[in-house]
Amino acid sequence: MNLVNSENQLLISFLNCPRLIYVNAALAQLKCAELKLQNTPSGIPIDFFRDAISIGHLIIHNPSFSGFLSSSTRSASVHFELHQLSIRDISVRHLKGKHFPISFSSLKTLTLENFVHSNGFRSWNSHDLAERFPQLTTLKIFSCSIQRLSSRVFEHFERLEYLTLDGIQIVENDAFFNLYQLKQLDLGKNIRRLDPYAFLHMNSDVFLLLNQSLQYRLDDEKDFCTFAQFSSTKQSKSFVRFPSFFNNFCSCTIRYVYRHIDKSLVSLTPSCYGNASVYILTQEERICYFEQRLLQCDILPNGGITIYGQHYNVSYFYTKQMSKGHKRFAIFFQYRIYYLFAIGFFLLALLLLFYQQRQRQKRTCRHLNRLLKRANLSTENNGNLDIIYQSADEQINLNTTGFDRSTKV
Repeated sequence: MNLVNSENQLLISFLNCPRLIYVNAALAQLKCAELKLQNTPSGIPIDFFRDAISIGHLIIHNPSFSGFLSSSTRSASVHFELHQLSIRDISVRHLKGKHFPISFSSLKTLTLENFVHSNGFRSWNSHDLAERFPQLTTLKIFSCSIQRLSSRVFEHFERLEYLTLDGIQIVENDAFFNLYQLKQLDLGKNIRRLDPYAFLHMNSDVFLLLNQSLQYRLDDEKDFCTFAQFSSTKQSKSFVRFPSFFNNFCSCTIRYVYRHIDKSLVSLTPSCYGNASVYILTQEERICYFEQRLLQCDILPNGGITIYGQHYNVSYFYTKQMSKGHKRFAIFFQYRIYYLFAIGFFLLALLLLFYQQRQRQKRTCRHLNRLLKRANLSTENNGNLDIIYQSADEQINLNTTGFDRSTKV
């Protein structure tokens, strides 16, 4: 294929070609805006792209993708400029660096999808993929087999700025660890649960999208501290977009997150907040007791917090948390005598119960021993004596001639 004079606007598509043969260096001197492989053989050798110059967007929509093939010893030397890569229906269970034999040093946008394979694309090696895509800034992931986002799955994607996830239902703590360059995070439309520290160790000045997750429900007791670090300030322009159907009642979490947003973003807030007047919002915010709620949070915005017109540094809340802990210890130390008496009384009660139980067991054993002895005596004398119970102080002379052979209780 001689494409020496092709321009950057050139679009090339191989559609429904199940017998396509990937010849080495078939795309030599190629410069195109888009190259699409749809319904072609799944095993794509990396030497197919040898001596290509640049590809703006490489789209692979085959029934299954199990990685690029390294078909020769020179595969590692293959290098071409690629800006965007989209792969659909990944059949590999765990995506590793070996599925990409070369480093795509110019790649900025990567899309990884799986709509068909129930056991395909369940996880990935963050370290390996970060080495294969060192300049990656935009990542889009969807897999029908990934429902839980575990801790530190993006740890090595330090340059990531835009992250889109779809199909995820549960986000665990530290899921976005080390994403301090992140500008926009889209969690898709299936989110059901966010762990308390899901957004720990990441950039808090971010545009967080939750508006498509219609099944997600806010709970002030569980979620207030989760979103406390996203409060918009003059220095920070972070914004969280919740589903717009929150119509009847705005929780304290929503009121806290939207307190200082830019007026141009009011149309993106839930209707219960955007349709209320400033006076009503101010009165309802006081009922939420933001200061008391923030004292329960371990993570707070770095730039400080403004409540009812007064600005607080983060150190203020941390100091109060420490003093609160010291106060609890002081109260315990003040009433230590009463605590010691209570503990001693509790131990004494346990000892008494144990003693009574032991005495009851001893009495039972003695009674059973007496019954066994009487049974042995009656057997030796071949008598018909039938004695079931007898008091401890009563003596019986079995040799007496006028012995009454009756049951004595």
